[in-house]
Amino acid sequence: MWLLASQVDSSFIRAYGWPLLATLGVTLVAVPVVRAVAMRLGLYDRPDAGLKPHEKPIPYLGGVGMFAGWLAALAWTLPASSGGGAELLWIALGGTALMLTGLIDDIRHLPPKTRLIVQALVAAGLVYGGVGDGVSNSLLSPISEWLPTFVSQRFIAKVLSWGVCAFILAGASNSTNLIDGLDGLCAGVLGIAAAGFLALSILLNRTVGADTSETLRSALAIGVAGACIGFLVYNFNPATIFMGDSGSLLLGYNVALLLILFAEQGSWRWLIGAVLIFGFPIYDTALAITRRWLNGKRLFVGDRSHYYDQLRDRGRTVRQTVLLCYLIGLVLTGVGLSVVSLSPVLLVAVAVLCPIAAALLSRRYGLLKVDDSAARSKQS
Repeated sequence: MWLLASQVDSSFIRAYGWPLLATLGVTLVAVPVVRAVAMRLGLYDRPDAGLKPHEKPIPYLGGVGMFAGWLAALAWTLPASSGGGAELLWIALGGTALMLTGLIDDIRHLPPKTRLIVQALVAAGLVYGGVGDGVSNSLLSPISEWLPTFVSQRFIAKVLSWGVCAFILAGASNSTNLIDGLDGLCAGVLGIAAAGFLALSILLNRTVGADTSETLRSALAIGVAGACIGFLVYNFNPATIFMGDSGSLLLGYNVALLLILFAEQGSWRWLIGAVLIFGFPIYDTALAITRRWLNGKRLFVGDRSHYYDQLRDRGRTVRQTVLLCYLIGLVLTGVGLSVVSLSPVLLVAVAVLCPIAAALLSRRYGLLKVDDSAARSKQS
């Protein structure tokens, strides 16, 4: 028994522990380097009267350091990947494209439409490279017998899969970007979600059996977890560096890939579980969209009425707010891991009741107001 336990432990460490340490180590070394570069080049996120309430200029480019750690996770996984690592190559190219897009946005401020175009092109590259190319057939499998036959044809299936991947990629990337508003918030929430994704992947392997996506799921979840933990050393309040859009878009890209890989399992329960694990950023994004729509505001104009902003406005410190958001992320991760074992009826009930409960609580506690900080920031 002891010998079996030691073998399980050693295999677990080889599969998950060592790549996590590699990612963490590279991130811990890379972030101070890019911080020094940012300070030398004068690349600071400067406070203003509206959207940027931090007290002093903070260097950014932290996302570049996280990117280095993330690449370490992919490189560590390469020998164990199937197909000679072709899918990992396309994943690395897509992550590089989005990280660079975020970096340019940090320096030059790209229009939102440009970012959406890049995300759509990255989704096309992923589908072409075999990542997510079967997601449409998997999602439609419960109703496939009622669908016209042309839907399952290879070209049509790829086009539909591209649309699904582009939607998930844009949604996850922008949701992650929107919660990057306080010291340690985005990295902490995404680190918790990454741990949840890894646990969900392990649960999937034990329930359904190992599949060709197992290595990719583990690499992505470990890459995000290690990069986030390493970055939090420098980003938790009081932060000495910000990740910027280069970091938040990269993290959102990884979440999108994990959602796509879970969606390809042919059962909605794994996708629902993954969505609940990522529930806090999704909730804050839905809250922002609803709030701006109800108040007649433009969708792409920022404000200081996000969930975490409103917690700050009600007297909580930055650390109290961030830790409360961590707690919400932990609770949603637990819910996401729990629902995959429910019966189909209960699974659907949870999937429907969660957003309804969130909407009712948002209205009950007055979270649908709009702050005009964006307008003040632009004027100043």
